Amino acid sequence: MFPISFAPKLIRSCTILLNISKTYCCPPTPKPPVVTVLNACSKIGKYVALLLKQNPLIGELRLYDKNGTVCAVAEDLSHIDTRTKVRSFGGSAVLKHAVAEVDIVVSVGGCKESSRESYKKLFEKNVDDVRSEALHMIEFNPKAVFCIAKPPIEALVPMVSEEFRKAGVYDSRKIIGITSVGSMRANYHIANVTGQRAADVICPIVGGLSTNCLVAVLSQTKPKTTSPQIIPTVQKLIGESEDDVLKLYADCHTVCLSPALAVARFVNTMLKALRGDTNCVDCAFVAQTGHIGQFLPYMTSIVRLGRYGIMSSHMPKISGDEAHRLKKAAVIIKDLIKMGESFVTGEILDDSIQQNGSAQKLQEAAQAQATAASAFGKVQSQQTSG
Repeated sequence: MFPISFAPKLIRSCTILLNISKTYCCPPTPKPPVVTVLNACSKIGKYVALLLKQNPLIGELRLYDKNGTVCAVAEDLSHIDTRTKVRSFGGSAVLKHAVAEVDIVVSVGGCKESSRESYKKLFEKNVDDVRSEALHMIEFNPKAVFCIAKPPIEALVPMVSEEFRKAGVYDSRKIIGITSVGSMRANYHIANVTGQRAADVICPIVGGLSTNCLVAVLSQTKPKTTSPQIIPTVQKLIGESEDDVLKLYADCHTVCLSPALAVARFVNTMLKALRGDTNCVDCAFVAQTGHIGQFLPYMTSIVRLGRYGIMSSHMPKISGDEAHRLKKAAVIIKDLIKMGESFVTGEILDDSIQQNGSAQKLQEAAQAQATAASAFGKVQSQQTSG
């Protein structure tokens, strides 16, 4: 037995040993993530930056834009008294510094300005900027998660993927098309029609995000209260949400409020996944594999996020009506995928893609898609057996 007088010395010794173990044995505290918002001077870019400035998970928020006034946006945001540090990068020459040594890069802007604006015009408006961003990431930070929220994501995600493949640094987990606004709109319209609270509704989406590409999986909505009679009406409302708002704006503004919140929510989910949280699930436009990949090489599906980006993706079970809608949407999505890939590979596009024919013509072409329908049949049978 030790004498009582020895107790204080023993306690001091234990305290010293504990401090030494904390200093030399415990792993260092991980550095808070760094997030870059590209095209931060755009309307949606400013809103996204404002929302992310309030995110306690972000250590540093970088704002990049070719326009030098991005420094004013950054200074304005810096006055918000949150822990997130804000830095600005103005001009093409500093894009490499904006994307270097960051965890997440988010490309926003280039939103649809008119309900009559075609996929092809949107692609031509945004492709050069997104390609430049991709090339800089390939050279200076290929391991960052690249989140694309510029339309049409159905063409830009494949284009970026081809650039990464060409450079030999492709990782399908890291290139993500943000489609969260589609789920958000679906939740709202379902709640509005059924009399529920939008916050209580969860509806997954598949296909794409653009008009005539998005299919809401109403059969898997939680809580399950959607009656068959209202399905066509709700699908139409969800698919035409952006165009309806543009018409209310008299085609003089972009729809950027709800998309900005959707982007910020997705980034927040991605940040939680990076720190190790396990229940990080959303819908996103990503590369597909297996039977799903035979049907569509890229598609919006349910994704689980992890430390390295996409951990897994899967198709929800869909009804016959939803399968029919997805087959129609697949014709348009395939053309958009081809549009994006051919921009890198140099292939000549079919005239119907170049001219961006009407959705009706593209849907009629679905009858000739025997291979796609066959592959999709395999997906359905696989889901039924599962």
